[in-house]
Amino acid sequence: MQLPSAPITPTVVFDLDGTLVHTVPDIAEALDIALAPYGVGRTTIGQAASMMGDGLSEFFWKAMVSKRLNLSAVEADAARRRFIDTYAASPANLSHVYPGIRPLLHELRERGVHTAVCTNKVEHIGSDILERFDLRRYFDAVVGSGGDRPMKPDPRPIIEAVSRAGGRMERALLVGDTSADHGAAIAARIPLVLLDYGYSHVPINALTYGIIVDNPMSLHDAVMSFVGMEHYLGPDSDHNHRSVA
Repeated sequence: MQLPSAPITPTVVFDLDGTLVHTVPDIAEALDIALAPYGVGRTTIGQAASMMGDGLSEFFWKAMVSKRLNLSAVEADAARRRFIDTYAASPANLSHVYPGIRPLLHELRERGVHTAVCTNKVEHIGSDILERFDLRRYFDAVVGSGGDRPMKPDPRPIIEAVSRAGGRMERALLVGDTSADHGAAIAARIPLVLLDYGYSHVPINALTYGIIVDNPMSLHDAVMSFVGMEHYLGPDSDHNHRSVA
């Protein structure tokens, strides 16, 4: 008689910015400090949020275009490095953890779920933010950008995050807020929960795959629904996009 196979422990992978932590205030502040010598106006939260999702360097280059700054390549790169260094030194003064995140992470740990963070932010800065908010202890792995590692929507950082957390891709979920997360989940062939209060510059409802949530309770219910089920509707399903209010 063949014994039934042991169930696979679920893995939940979270994006960082706009998903776990509202980080834009500190990023905007660091940008304004880096660009202060050029007399440009301050960066609003809305302006900064619209440039998020593709890592700090890409954020900086978008800001250069938005502010119509015409600097030499050498001076622009020096300003970019000054921005990243300024942000790295103080990434959590103005930021805050989103409501409902801490109890959700605590419950996942209580249930023995593997957890990871996969961010397009420089990895050591992402880890530092988690430490400063006392969130790092909730995660088995943190994967960010650095060196030649690709960034989301490439699926490889997601695959690495799941592997480093001790999980398996056939039982993994991604929680995020941008088209980069959307694309990564499709490419990795895993289910997705999208938050409509994050930093997506594409309307969340325009993204065609995943469950959309708009409040902490709905996020909790969507994640726990995944944790409690053995199968999911993958990207080949005809019914793979719905909203949860």
